[in-house]
Amino acid sequence: MQTKQRRISGAVAAAACGILTLAAGCSSTHATAKHDAEPKASRAAEPRSPAAPGASPADLKPVQSQRLRRYLLTTDDLGPGYTQTETPDDEKAADPHRYDDIGMSGCPALEELSKHSDEVQFATETSAGFAFGTDSELSEELHSDTPTKLSAGLRRLVHAQTSCPTYTMTSGSTPVTITVRKDAAPTSGPDAYAFTTTLNGPRGTSVLKTTAVRRGNVVVMLVGAPALVDRHIEAAVAKLSSV
Repeated sequence: MQTKQRRISGAVAAAACGILTLAAGCSSTHATAKHDAEPKASRAAEPRSPAAPGASPADLKPVQSQRLRRYLLTTDDLGPGYTQTETPDDEKAADPHRYDDIGMSGCPALEELSKHSDEVQFATETSAGFAFGTDSELSEELHSDTPTKLSAGLRRLVHAQTSCPTYTMTSGSTPVTITVRKDAAPTSGPDAYAFTTTLNGPRGTSVLKTTAVRRGNVVVMLVGAPALVDRHIEAAVAKLSSV
């Protein structure tokens, strides 16, 4: 019996569909999915400021979006050969219905998470995208919320994404077979994750790596060509030291 496909949206779209961005044309910028579906209550929380100096890590508040953008990687950070393809302002023009034709089957954890996507929405976010040469791309997301919420939400998203070694997603009527492999964390700490995703579809086979690290009240996530993600994750995390 064929498994019924479940539509995905919000944070789950970013977790499940986000890895398709650079390979399967799921969208032009995967980070905007959560922003588009973010509930009004989360957006209302955006003006909150970071805690005063001396506050404990548990007391840290979400970083405002405008300030959060300062900690994104730039072409100066990346070096020669990179061009910026997406900027934080791109999310303003995002289509809130861009994921309407995305479906998924064969991964109960992601299907279950899709029913509770509002539970893994973060208060603020921003993103940027880059191309290296003609064939390789790198996308960065920054998310901010309280450390407790970021830790729990990130753990839940990554667990769902890596719980199914193989599953199927469709864009319209086009099927894409996805296989996932967990990788060693890029740095020490409980909130550091990495996994590699192989996508097989009509466009051929593509391999993407996703790496996510939390530092205090900010999560950085890089998605793209494995070599580019490995090369730049340390620089991306280092930029958060002044948050």
